[in-house]
Amino acid sequence: MKFRIITVGRGAAKPIKAMVDDYTKRLQRMAPTTIIEIAEERRTQASSSNVEQLLIKEAARIKDKIPQGTLVVPLAITAPVVSSTDFAKKIAQKRDSGEGEICFIIGGPDGLHKSLLNNTPWQLSFGPMTFPHMLVRVMLLEQLYRAMTILERVPYHR
Repeated sequence: MKFRIITVGRGAAKPIKAMVDDYTKRLQRMAPTTIIEIAEERRTQASSSNVEQLLIKEAARIKDKIPQGTLVVPLAITAPVVSSTDFAKKIAQKRDSGEGEICFIIGGPDGLHKSLLNNTPWQLSFGPMTFPHMLVRVMLLEQLYRAMTILERVPYHR
């Protein structure tokens, strides 16, 4: 099982980058993990039509980075919330059914375009609260690491 994380936005404060690097390093021992950053479209106006056009452009760049046949899991605030153990079970289910790679997508400040959300068999949410997308990166990596330690019975999850 491999993980790919495509995220909108570049750069992070040193403490966030340190956490991303730490969890990526830990996770690499259990599952090859790649993080791909997509530049955020420049926001000049706040109109909804402008935001829609920006999300379309970001979605096109994201889709270019998704390998054919990869399971895509967008992070969406409206998706069902699951426990860490249920998340691990879902990953195991996908692994055991032959999925070779799971591609998680983290949107920017305006989220993801509906074309990335429609017709996806699995979406993930960290709850109804809004989090900075750089922090979500850390949260996702930590949960992936936690899931793998649960599956491999490594004493991390309590």
